[in-house]
Amino acid sequence: MDMKTVADPRSFIEDLHNRYHNDVVHGDEDPATVIDRYYAPEIELVSDGISMGRERLIKHCKPVRKSVAGGHYEVLEAVRDGNRIAARLIIHGITQTGATAKIEVFEFCEMTDDGRFANVTSLTRTLKD
Repeated sequence: MDMKTVADPRSFIEDLHNRYHNDVVHGDEDPATVIDRYYAPEIELVSDGISMGRERLIKHCKPVRKSVAGGHYEVLEAVRDGNRIAARLIIHGITQTGATAKIEVFEFCEMTDDGRFANVTSLTRTLKD
């Protein structure tokens, strides 16, 4: 998607996260193919101070596929300035054992012109049900 055509950043980022989540958790494609669909090659993702580049994201897919059974992303609010998006969202997760988790995320993204993540910095906190 061309970032110039994004009219609603909340819907855009929610859809992007949910498609990515579905491809990682329920897909059978090679993780590198999935990562390259949603992230720029030089991605720098920092979550709670932990940095992950492309190779680390690819390696992260395998344990996610083994431990996560489902879930979805709910974007509560988002604002956009050009190719930058700031969002507050909730990850609703379900593990393979049936346990549920809710994680609030404050996310600051720089997107590529074609709508992939180029840089992401996020802070998270686990919410009680």
